[in-house]
Amino acid sequence: MQVSVIGTGYVGLITGVCLADLGNEVSCVDVIKEKVESINNAVPPIYEVGLSETLKNNIGKNLSATTDTENAVKNSDITFIAVGTPGRDDGSIDLKYVEESAKSIGKALKEKDNYPVVVVKSTVIPGTTD
Repeated sequence: MQVSVIGTGYVGLITGVCLADLGNEVSCVDVIKEKVESINNAVPPIYEVGLSETLKNNIGKNLSATTDTENAVKNSDITFIAVGTPGRDDGSIDLKYVEESAKSIGKALKEKDNYPVVVVKSTVIPGTTD
């Protein structure tokens, strides 16, 4: 399966690397160019037990990182949104990164003929995707 994961923090990178390790073709997307370069050089920008070895085993084979959301989504059967949702002082969450990701995905989906799946893996409250 062709998978794109938007966001390369703890949730997104771990999801992408594990899905690649299961044999899927995965493209991890981030807006931070340095994180993308680090991942493509098999150097994880975060620490998680076993991540370094699993990343090294898959990068350049069935796993890559990019800043090009549109291309990643166009070439995917399923896209995961795994971006941060920082808390606000009033206890609510800031959905700006989820919204920005959804807009970018929407632009790419206009170019597709099939019906891909979009999964929100970010922490959101019930009703967010309505």
